[in-house]
Amino acid sequence: MKKTAIIVAVAIFLSGVSVVQANPEETEQVKVKGPFKETWVRPDADISQYTKIYPWKAVFQFRDEGDKGAPTTAGKLRGDDGPYSVNDESKKKFEKIVDTAFVKELGRSKIFELVDEIGPDTLLIRAMVVDIVSNVPPSFTGTADIHLSSVGEASFIFELIDAESGVVQATVGERRLIQPPGRMNDVNAAPANSATVYSDIERWANSVARDLRTALEKAHKKAAK
Repeated sequence: MKKTAIIVAVAIFLSGVSVVQANPEETEQVKVKGPFKETWVRPDADISQYTKIYPWKAVFQFRDEGDKGAPTTAGKLRGDDGPYSVNDESKKKFEKIVDTAFVKELGRSKIFELVDEIGPDTLLIRAMVVDIVSNVPPSFTGTADIHLSSVGEASFIFELIDAESGVVQATVGERRLIQPPGRMNDVNAAPANSATVYSDIERWANSVARDLRTALEKAHKKAAK
């Protein structure tokens, strides 16, 4: 995902966010090497000044695939008939799993305190999970087992914002497949079911949040030297 795409996504998908999540001040950032494919940081950003993290509720956007009709048996067996639209119930469950995983993983930090109020020394983390697509058929109640190479994929974007000034300190983002670690596009030998699908989503969310937490802790230690 290009920097321009990240900026466009920020502008579009935050339009429905509540007033408390008002747009922060956009500032010049430069691309640097980091744990994510897109890592943009203010030249004068200093993560060591923060001791607290305030996670805003994440924003989600699912790609509308329209009515693709019922999947074929051959397609279901190959796991390649998707992507499919996601119904409202599944969207809510996806959002809850990801939100919970993000907050729980950030709360594991030994450097930053997770807080529920904005104050001094606080870094706001605004998360967006966008262009979410699903490879899971709307219903897998048929007789054939479904084998998936991945549950789907999504792009995530994190904005790190100074709570007092509203200045964006960094923007990071990447698109990742939602699948168990170590599997690279090969079809899973085990058939998918509701439990495995949601477990894959939770592992994906945990991995994304863990990478962010680790990057923040490393940046804090490096800046504090």
